[in-house]
Amino acid sequence: MSLHLGDIIDGKYKILRLIGEGGMGVVYEGENVRIHRRVAIKILHTTVARSEDAVQRFEREAQAAGRIGSDHIVEVLDLGELPGGDRYMVMEFLEGQSLAERIETAGALSPQKSATIMVGMLEGLRAAHDAGIVHRDLKPDNVFLLNNRGGQADFVKILDFGISKFSKLGGEFSMTQTGAVMGTPYYLSPEQAKGERQVDALSDLYSAGVILWESVSGKVPFDGETFNELLFKIVLEPVPDLATLKPALDPHFISLVHKAMARDRQLRFQSAADMQAALLKWLDGQPLSSHVLADAQAARVTRPSVTSSSDLALGATATVQNTGGNWANTKVARGEGKSSKKWLAVAGLGLLTAAGVGMLVRSNAIDEERALVHARAEQQLAEKAAEERARQETERTRAETERAQAERARLEAEQHEAEAQLSAVEHARREAEQKKEASVAPAPRPRPAARPRPAAPATPAPRPATAAPTSAGRTIRTDL
Repeated sequence: MSLHLGDIIDGKYKILRLIGEGGMGVVYEGENVRIHRRVAIKILHTTVARSEDAVQRFEREAQAAGRIGSDHIVEVLDLGELPGGDRYMVMEFLEGQSLAERIETAGALSPQKSATIMVGMLEGLRAAHDAGIVHRDLKPDNVFLLNNRGGQADFVKILDFGISKFSKLGGEFSMTQTGAVMGTPYYLSPEQAKGERQVDALSDLYSAGVILWESVSGKVPFDGETFNELLFKIVLEPVPDLATLKPALDPHFISLVHKAMARDRQLRFQSAADMQAALLKWLDGQPLSSHVLADAQAARVTRPSVTSSSDLALGATATVQNTGGNWANTKVARGEGKSSKKWLAVAGLGLLTAAGVGMLVRSNAIDEERALVHARAEQQLAEKAAEERARQETERTRAETERAQAERARLEAEQHEAEAQLSAVEHARREAEQKKEASVAPAPRPRPAARPRPAAPATPAPRPATAAPTSAGRTIRTDL
């Protein structure tokens, strides 16, 4: 059925604009005209809607979202059928971008940002696993980052549970056939790549590790020129050391990524809650537990455990049969457009190689190597623990010395202050005594007045000289 802008579906959903279109169908922005709520409307193409498997996958997506009931899972509001036979699904309208778009536009993200996004994704994944639902197709395209939700930027929503596996409430249900594998090849777990039936929550955690790897590096850990080459790398090659590609990354963060991507299922995080707790611990700056570091170290070098060549060949065959088209679509989306027929042809030629490689893997040698790896990892952890204890002891001694010096300085300051106070008190006491002595001392005697001295007798004035009588006419001086 051809829809146009302004058309109303089931009398309540108005088509506003086209958001995107693909091989499976189209997605529109719409509005529930009854309650005036913005919604997203996904419609399967008529040709696809004729496929029973596609319809079941479509309906499973709606059922999974309803059963999980988490804020980190996209909410499905309605499901229905158009008059022309097209199936439609109504979901909450999301404003933001996918993690794949973020990486493509912004490049590699910081470990802190990647870990924060992963914590939100694992919250939704934990709810799904608790409900008995395994996503099985986790990838950056299915991790949507809302612009804002309750004041939180980059709020995570997980999309597309269309190929999810249900294992509770009515028995196990798988959308794929026995031995078949579905999912985007770059993010497949080793058990998915081999076509094993044991695809459970631990497979989702492996895919989460691949997403973390790509978020901080901008690349996927495994790639290949052919579909079959990619599968063999996932199944047979050790996980590349992220430190080689990004040497500046925190080694503990790298350990978290490698533990999530461990080929040995027992070395991975055993639940979404465990992985989420480890990431939160790292974000808080707390040291990781020794077993996390040991498992990560072992995961880097553990060789694959393939019991027989037929297992790998069967897995490759099932994967080729069920994901050849998906692989081709993925390569086209990444700008490497090559037809799915070429991948199928080359994959068929690789089956003999798979058989030959499987024959070379011996389980006993793997067990011995794994034990050796664990022993080396434990020795390294013990050495690091001893170094850490020595460092902590040195830090403790230094801290105690600094505290002792600070205490001595404080006591000296208090002593100086006490001496100053004592000196001030002594000075005040002396001043008080001086004032007291001054107040009780006798008044000084007044000096007697000086008696006037008698005046000196006046010196008689010299008498004038008189001439002595002369005789015979001579004058005699008498003043001699």
